Amino acid sequence: MNNLAQIILDGNLTVDPECRKTSKGKTVTNIRIATNHEWGESQNRKKGVSFFLIECWGTLAENCDKYLTKGSKITAQGELREDRWKDKAGKTHSRIKVVAHSVRFDATKKKEETVVDEEEEDKQELKVEEAA
Repeated sequence: MNNLAQIILDGNLTVDPECRKTSKGKTVTNIRIATNHEWGESQNRKKGVSFFLIECWGTLAENCDKYLTKGSKITAQGELREDRWKDKAGKTHSRIKVVAHSVRFDATKKKEETVVDEEEEDKQELKVEEAA
């Protein structure tokens, strides 16, 4: 029986997405987000920030790479996974990441190439309207 390790995170990208292809040709994109949180009683509230690595695969990975940039606000749902590896000295390392099932783009800034493409489309539309 599998145990449940689901998580939902709401935050902002701290850097642009990092997209790559695996040796088998699958697309994987890593996004790093910061989430703000508060704790304590009402008069002594404290604020903090936590940082998370979110791993996306396939079409989701392609869309995250295409539409997200540093500062984009997202909500990600996925499952917690632990990566474990040994370095050259034989020391064991581990890290917890979220493997995303879905990512909602709450407030995105399109990457420059996409914005340029839209500007080109607008220019083309204007040319068509002027010709008509």
